[in-house]
Amino acid sequence: MAFRSHVLRDLDLTRWSNQAAVGLALLAALSGVVATWFFDASLWMAIRAGGATFLVWILGREIDPDRDATALVSAAAAGVWVLVGQPVDLFFLGGLGVAARLVLESTGRRPLGTDLATIAAGACLISFQPLGFVAGFGLAVAIHVDQRLSGETSRQAVIASVAAAAGAGVVATAAGAFPQQLPDLRPWLVVSVAGLSLLAVLRDPPVPTAQVDSRRKSFLRRDRLHASRVLVGVLCLAGALLAGEMAAAIVPAVISLAFALASSEVERAVRVRL
Repeated sequence: MAFRSHVLRDLDLTRWSNQAAVGLALLAALSGVVATWFFDASLWMAIRAGGATFLVWILGREIDPDRDATALVSAAAAGVWVLVGQPVDLFFLGGLGVAARLVLESTGRRPLGTDLATIAAGACLISFQPLGFVAGFGLAVAIHVDQRLSGETSRQAVIASVAAAAGAGVVATAAGAFPQQLPDLRPWLVVSVAGLSLLAVLRDPPVPTAQVDSRRKSFLRRDRLHASRVLVGVLCLAGALLAGEMAAAIVPAVISLAFALASSEVERAVRVRL
């Protein structure tokens, strides 16, 4: 029986941008392997570098679907970020990418019951640490936002959203993911992310010209793109406030959001001149 999903999509390697993304991820991973030989680094660095590069590319494609370049530049920056020894959280990046895709509905198809169950289970599984909990709870919010924007009322989606939110909280509590005292904040990071989040809320993106991946080939919705950016910004801000010493791990996602917002402003300026 073939596996079916309306959230996942095939990686079409005939497209140059997909080839470039895979190449960047492999290059980052290979650089991590080289670092283990010459700089006594852990092999885990290679996995983190390649994974972060690919996951940030996925996130970039969801929050800036009209431009391949921003996602690729963000992905390259994520790889460099890890290779210079900075922290990253793959669960957080993966959760943000799935949440943004759900809200944007970039596949053009409604999530299946199995998709919703898998997302709810994943939200619980990644919530054993602070940034994982932020992403897990964000997935619950994304399911709900997707339903509201679709105008549908699905019992499966309601159950999945509640299960993801409650399960993420239970797992985080059991694993001691919540700090017992107010974590040390990084003021520069919190202020930067708060500013980006506010910009994501206040600035509607230009009308998308990209199409969904389904056979309908309809254009992506502007309100969904706006909502996906706002959700990513809010989750990054929550991560900056909750993660304490590991807050720097959100930087690759913040870079992706910054490039997406900047590219929209450039496009808006170009359209005004034309």
